[in-house]
Amino acid sequence: MKRVLLLCCVILVAWVGAVPAQEEPVEQGVDGITHGQFALLLLKAAAGYTDALPDEFTALEQVKGYGLVPEEWLIDDVLTRGEMADVLARFGVTYFPADVDAPVSQPYAEAVLRREVSRLRDYLAHRMGHGFSVNHVLDWGIDRGVSPSTFD
Repeated sequence: MKRVLLLCCVILVAWVGAVPAQEEPVEQGVDGITHGQFALLLLKAAAGYTDALPDEFTALEQVKGYGLVPEEWLIDDVLTRGEMADVLARFGVTYFPADVDAPVSQPYAEAVLRREVSRLRDYLAHRMGHGFSVNHVLDWGIDRGVSPSTFD
């Protein structure tokens, strides 16, 4: 039994030494989304936006009008994490990226907006003068449903 174990260890050591070292993985470039694509994501997340989604230029102009993004954004510029942090701060989300100059990928931006969609909707509802967003449920409550009270 000891001989078999010793033989397996020798074969393993010989095999590991014979296997050439693998090349360093090439860092894949993250394709960042543009300001126009991010504007479309903001419109998708906005509550009550029922129109067909516009092109990127029109979407960027609309979110500039809502005050969600800075006026100096250009449609083809790549969105950085620092810029996304500034946008998120406008509607009350605290986000501190480690690298403010790193580009933001589309899946990452979608995940962040999906996580913070209620704050975005509240901001837009206040900005448009509704006072509350459509994701708030305004019902009579359980007490009004079961209580025979006539209190208004």
